[in-house]
Amino acid sequence: METEKKEQKNNRGIVILLLVLLIGSIGMNFFLWSSKNKEITVIQNKVDTLVVNNTNLEVDVKSKVAELEVFRGKNDSLNHVIDQGVARIQGMESEIAVLKKQSKGNATKKKELEAKIAELDKLTEEYLERIDQLVTENKLLKKENDDLTTNLTAANSDKANLQDKVNTASMLKTEYVKVTPMKKKLLNGKLEETAIAKKVVKFSTDFSVMDNKVAPAGKKTVYLRIVAPDGKVIGGPEASSGKFKNTKGEDLQFTTSKDIDYTGAKTDLNMEYNETSKAMFVPGNYTVEIYVDGTLTSAVGVALK
Repeated sequence: METEKKEQKNNRGIVILLLVLLIGSIGMNFFLWSSKNKEITVIQNKVDTLVVNNTNLEVDVKSKVAELEVFRGKNDSLNHVIDQGVARIQGMESEIAVLKKQSKGNATKKKELEAKIAELDKLTEEYLERIDQLVTENKLLKKENDDLTTNLTAANSDKANLQDKVNTASMLKTEYVKVTPMKKKLLNGKLEETAIAKKVVKFSTDFSVMDNKVAPAGKKTVYLRIVAPDGKVIGGPEASSGKFKNTKGEDLQFTTSKDIDYTGAKTDLNMEYNETSKAMFVPGNYTVEIYVDGTLTSAVGVALK
């Protein structure tokens, strides 16, 4: 009897031991399975990150190239500069791609990558500066502006025909209008002429109110309207923009205004509009209109790229 009890006790011990081993085996297998899944997830995330980085690089390089290509076709000198810029930008693409792979977990390579991307941005800006200089120096947009101004002058003539009640003899005229879009130079911050829309920080308009012995002397208000390609008038509270009535009784928005004490003699004026928002100006044809006491006296076209 005593022997049977010992055997039963031994059997229970064996069963318990087997159960412990079984539970331990299940736990170990679960741990290994969980670790493997985590490892697969980490690897997949790395692959996804690499794909996204490479995609972003491709898009970024394409956008840099597109900024230069918009000026292609103006003349051979300009095309040559664009070819040089595109070649150098695309040459940096492979260098950046290699550094992106090497920078994973490598702080030194990551710094090299950041420096190379900054170099790409700087290179693009340098070529845009060279292109802008060629455009402004060679007056590549002069014909476009002249054609646009001619069309606007014809339209203004039609408007003038509608103003039958205005005494044409006493109407003031503005001539010698020159509109200069301006940018800040990278090195010293000085202002100079530009033809690139995104670089424009100021519109400077010079003109003359012509002499008129018939027109009554006294205070005159000159209004300047800068009309964007979408037809909207540029301006805001910082420029003291507002509305005025033209000779037809219509309420028109103006960009900026100036009061002058007109004596009947020729008066030279400069009116400026400073833009604080870098995203304000977009490529396209702009119209700069000048009104004196509600009468449209000049309209000039300006093309920005």
